[in-house]
Amino acid sequence: MASLNAGPEYYAAEARYSEAKTPEDKLEALQEMLRFCPKHKGSQSIIADIHNKMARARKEQAREEAVKKARKGGGGDFVKKQGAAQVALLGFANTGKSFLLKTLTAAHSSSTPAPFETLFVVPGMMEFGGVQIQLLDTPSIHPGNKSMIFSIARNADMALVLLNDESEKHFYEGMTAKRLMFATSRDGTDALKQRIYDALGLIRVFTRNPKTGKADDKPVALFKEARTVSDAARQIHKDFASASARVWGSTKFAGQQVRGSYQLEDGDLLELQVR
Repeated sequence: MASLNAGPEYYAAEARYSEAKTPEDKLEALQEMLRFCPKHKGSQSIIADIHNKMARARKEQAREEAVKKARKGGGGDFVKKQGAAQVALLGFANTGKSFLLKTLTAAHSSSTPAPFETLFVVPGMMEFGGVQIQLLDTPSIHPGNKSMIFSIARNADMALVLLNDESEKHFYEGMTAKRLMFATSRDGTDALKQRIYDALGLIRVFTRNPKTGKADDKPVALFKEARTVSDAARQIHKDFASASARVWGSTKFAGQQVRGSYQLEDGDLLELQVR
């Protein structure tokens, strides 16, 4: 830093930048740093770094302004749950959240080396074993939006945190989530899909048409803590809430008549008949 040969005004602005909490304060300090930075060959890399930091601060400022505008207009960052479960993707800038969403689903979210490209929550649907799981690409987390991102994670069925390295885990201390999983963008796609499915604790139950005796290829997905016949019936249709049921698979004999409180197992075949 001695080779820069800058005056006290530059170092005072640099200190303000280090302590800045908002993008507005960062921009103001960076502009002062640029103003008082000596202009010579040895300072070219420092000036370039200041310009890069200013670009990041402007993106962060634009993101926060867009979020405020959406909230004022009745929008928000919470996305209605669809599919069997909702998984929120969390992480710092450039951890690969947007790339992962694009890889695991058909959704498109901006994925570039530039940080803070994702301004809003972007949903996508991941299919695994016939089960649809909703993934949410969230804005890159930082101290200014930590509370908002943690709320999204708390509202979801699971929070999947993408890390650049293990040292980032401490930032997520105190975050409450129904389920929490850590990963990196370097994890294999198929293996990561399996990990997400297993961490959610889902089971698949197939339904049988009582008239034709044929099983539906599309399963009903249930959480292991809510996998009774009644749980499955309510999810299929409200008219089946009081239906009688027969189960193939986990019962003592095929097609056994069971009560609504019967606990289903993965791969069971369920037949519901409205009374």
